[in-house]
Amino acid sequence: MKELCDSSVFRWETLPPPSRWEGMEFYHRPSRRSYRMRQPPSGPADSLLWIECICEVHLLKKAHYLRRNAPFLSIEYVQQGSLLVRQRGKMYELEEGELFLMQPMIENEFLSGESGCRKISVMVKGKLLSSLLEESGLGNLDVLAYLERSHLERLFREISELADEPSVREPGRNSCLTFELFQALRIPPDIPEMPPVLAALCDILELHPEHDWKQPEMAQRCHCSPTHLVRLFHRHLHTTPRQYLLDVRMRRARRLLADENRSIKEIAAEAGYDNALNFSTCFRNRFGISPRDYRKQLSFFS
Repeated sequence: MKELCDSSVFRWETLPPPSRWEGMEFYHRPSRRSYRMRQPPSGPADSLLWIECICEVHLLKKAHYLRRNAPFLSIEYVQQGSLLVRQRGKMYELEEGELFLMQPMIENEFLSGESGCRKISVMVKGKLLSSLLEESGLGNLDVLAYLERSHLERLFREISELADEPSVREPGRNSCLTFELFQALRIPPDIPEMPPVLAALCDILELHPEHDWKQPEMAQRCHCSPTHLVRLFHRHLHTTPRQYLLDVRMRRARRLLADENRSIKEIAAEAGYDNALNFSTCFRNRFGISPRDYRKQLSFFS
């Protein structure tokens, strides 16, 4: 992250007509490769603080957004590329792993960098939002850097998985994740950096979930015993190797289900299941809906 001095980078060549929504005014120059917005289910148990939506967007260079008087907090997390941001007269260039807190009811602005920007955006609303921002000190911050990425990205994955559920299965789950996200931003956990061998293992699991992974083989790749591998996963990823692999396979399956040309049997095989019925059972247990019905409910915006 670096602080910027030249405000001319935010100059609009031609200001587009304003758009208005829920009392908010915003200007938008869209330039993006992909955009996906989803709403995690919420219920009465989430009324004090909840996540209204999560967006995954890949901006091309010079995408520009300015808003005023938004009645919610937006948490903008940079995954790749760079994002130039302005708020309360201060300007910054954010890079991978850094975060912009777009505060409610004031003017905020961002602009994608020369290489574009891939980011996650989480919108937070609720009766406690104003008080929580004030009491936590987060309301005084514009940007955050030096965050523990594996912990934060785990939370974003859980929010994304919740958004894929068609209805409320766990009352209050949305609110619990929102509070946990606030706590992670307020007091980043003291977790050591992930060992390179574990990071490499996670990468190859993401690339090849279809492989018949066994715990001894995974441990061998990390040059440790299966018992120590479990400790590594608990310490750095807050889960077990088996559960992490299941999460990876379910994420792969959800992505593939967007392709209507692929059969459920093909998707099951590419997600690491040699039996389509077993895959469908696991998918239903995880999301409360069959793969076929999930495919019908998918909604992508681009």
